[in-house]
Amino acid sequence: MKKYLFLTLLLCLTFTISAQNFEQYFENKTVRIDYKHIGDSRTEKIEVVNCHVGGQWDGTVSHLVEPKRLGGVVFEVFDALSGQLIYSRSYDCLFNEYRTTEKGEKEIGIFEECVRMPMPKMMVKYKFTSYNRYNEPTELYQGVFDPQSTAYDKMTKGYKVKKLHIGGKTDDAVDILFIPDGYAKTDKKKMQGDFKKFTSYIMNCSPYKEMSKHVNIRAIEAYSEESGITNPNRNIYKKTLLNCSYNVIDVDRYLMCLGVWKMNEIADDAPYDYIVIICNSGKYGGGGIYNFYCTVNNVGQSSDYVIVHEMGHLIGGLADEYYTSEVSVRDFYPEGVEPVEPNLTTLVNFDSKWKDMLEEGTPIPTPTTKNYENKVGVFEGGGYVAEGVYRPAIDCTMHKIMYNRFCPVCLKALQEAILFYSK
Repeated sequence: MKKYLFLTLLLCLTFTISAQNFEQYFENKTVRIDYKHIGDSRTEKIEVVNCHVGGQWDGTVSHLVEPKRLGGVVFEVFDALSGQLIYSRSYDCLFNEYRTTEKGEKEIGIFEECVRMPMPKMMVKYKFTSYNRYNEPTELYQGVFDPQSTAYDKMTKGYKVKKLHIGGKTDDAVDILFIPDGYAKTDKKKMQGDFKKFTSYIMNCSPYKEMSKHVNIRAIEAYSEESGITNPNRNIYKKTLLNCSYNVIDVDRYLMCLGVWKMNEIADDAPYDYIVIICNSGKYGGGGIYNFYCTVNNVGQSSDYVIVHEMGHLIGGLADEYYTSEVSVRDFYPEGVEPVEPNLTTLVNFDSKWKDMLEEGTPIPTPTTKNYENKVGVFEGGGYVAEGVYRPAIDCTMHKIMYNRFCPVCLKALQEAILFYSK
């Protein structure tokens, strides 16, 4: 409780400073930049396609510049006159996973991506920087946005927004937005029931239930041409709103969105910080990418686990702690490099992780015995490999199919992420 209060006070102080900067540099509108992320295991580039302006700024004004990088891509905005950094966000993307696969070594991939920023009052310069798995930066793109001369499209609204849980004002809470995919108009009743079901899954899970005043959940009511989700392995192809599909980057259960621009266009209709896509499918699957989006299938025993696990990736920047399931990525956590994710370590820089949360005398590495069954430790196995990468608990929602069992380290990361959007 003391740590929670300290974080709240710290964010209140930061808000006072950052709010002044917001008024100085930005107005209450949103700029969305659509671009293509193109490349393979050796090369990558960005091609900006279009800009959109409209609505209001839904993101936090408390933290304009991100305090630490958790994602593999960093988007930075600078005042053109002074050169001062006035806005930044890091995020991950499907391309960064694709380039570590076998296919990424042979074929060029093209992926839709978007970033948002507040509408600048004056001309700004922006740049994209990519970090590889060795944390080495590569500048991908530099651009200019001038509200007086840059061509852009106006955002348009066309979808009904449903309020599911409103804990606070938009500028004092994290705003989660559900978007449905694979629901035909005949599935309306099912869709509305799923909205309620997944809201309860989130709000009955820690830390969301304890921080309910800082959590808002809304949903877009939108329909697909056909009912169901594409599954290439079974030769099933559906015409859906967001073109979600199983077997993305050659993993059968990996369910991801291939219509990212459309997803963000639809999301423009509602306040949001994070997008959760609910897919109308009984086949187990999902996926989550930090500060990007996450998906979940709507039917199945483990849907409650899937949504909070994938939101662990999306909101907390948490890594997968399992190492026995099939994945297509390779060498995702290289030897000798400390992962940026808060719940994994290679012990290269463990001081920057959860070392201060260990009880005195806890051995490093920590044996997986009953003595440490419910304690924070340093347990070998995580990040898709059995050796050399360590996780903070024997069991956790990021490690096994267990609903509402985030370990203390993962809980802390999620709490901090939620407070990031609070005054």
